[in-house]
Amino acid sequence: MGELESLLLVLALIYLSECLVWVRRGALAIRNWRGRNSRIVDPGALLGNQRGGFLLANPLPPLGNVFVSPWFPVSLSPDGLFAYSSSCLSGAGRASQTARYVRFEDIRDVAIDGRQVLVNGGILLCATSTFAARSLVESLGRLRTLPRSGRAEAIKRLVRDGLDADAVSRRLGECRSRSGRIPILSNTLFVYLFLVVVPLVWRYGFGQFGLWLLGGMLAQTITIAILFRRAHRVLYPAAGEERFKLFLTMLLAPPTAIRAPDILARHLLEDFHPLAAAKVLCQAEDFKRFARRVLLDLRYPLHPICPVNEPAAIASEQWFRAAMGEAVEKFIQQVGLEAHELTVAPMPTEPANQSYCPRCGAQFVVREGTCADCGGRPLERFGSAEAETR
Repeated sequence: MGELESLLLVLALIYLSECLVWVRRGALAIRNWRGRNSRIVDPGALLGNQRGGFLLANPLPPLGNVFVSPWFPVSLSPDGLFAYSSSCLSGAGRASQTARYVRFEDIRDVAIDGRQVLVNGGILLCATSTFAARSLVESLGRLRTLPRSGRAEAIKRLVRDGLDADAVSRRLGECRSRSGRIPILSNTLFVYLFLVVVPLVWRYGFGQFGLWLLGGMLAQTITIAILFRRAHRVLYPAAGEERFKLFLTMLLAPPTAIRAPDILARHLLEDFHPLAAAKVLCQAEDFKRFARRVLLDLRYPLHPICPVNEPAAIASEQWFRAAMGEAVEKFIQQVGLEAHELTVAPMPTEPANQSYCPRCGAQFVVREGTCADCGGRPLERFGSAEAETR
């Protein structure tokens, strides 16, 4: 392989690397493939490690998007905050959590350091992104100033806001409006780079057309970078540092400029629960399956439900999970579904099966036991009354 072929291969590999999206544990992704067919993707089932996983965004025109949507990373109560969430919507398990409990009365300051959320100078948690960290710091800052009597309703309002499908639609509409010509220009740049520049350079080398091709490419990347910067400033006003880095990268790297629409939309829905994002982006059947998964996760959390024996921490986890469960059931009812229908117990798939796991639905031939995949959750017998959440 000659130097020219090696250079073109490196260019293709750089572009493919730009199409890889790292989704941290504690979040799910909704991938829009070629502008349609949005699906919830669990990065834990793909390439990854204990911190997260990679997934591939659509590399070919028309370019799609990957929306990252985390679930709330702390358990809140009127008394305090617990840096732990029993929610686990990923097949790879829960993210690593500090399980630090702090009473609201003891909070002196809340700050951010990159993705880290700091309370009283110590690390509370590491968020899925700097965007999510800033949002959480703002929420905690408001809650700590409230009296205890008003904190419960404020927390419930925060949960409801995260399940506002209309707000998700408005946010997506704002992004489409602010993006303007960026998607068209990015797709055009892809065609220009890989279907015009690469074939001409491959055939004639850089000498004959090199300067003209480079000039055309720079004109497109500069235009995309400027438009991206304007849209990003409106959609993410507090993200000045991230915006500057991306702006410079797009000026110098056409593969990054091609992915501008995806980069602009990736963190758009991080203030919302994945269930609200799925309602707007996914098809009805996919949403119903995911809604069942969310309900079962709230009613039958992965064991251990709480990793510490501190009574205040346990109370916060239980209070917040109950508030989230109430809000989720109300949201599901508002969109025309019934929670009890979504969570109906399965029927035995084999005559010998006598029990099942109420969380994952796995079936067993034993009458009593636990589900190892769900951390040792007790099994339910077929035909028994609906069990209480344990």
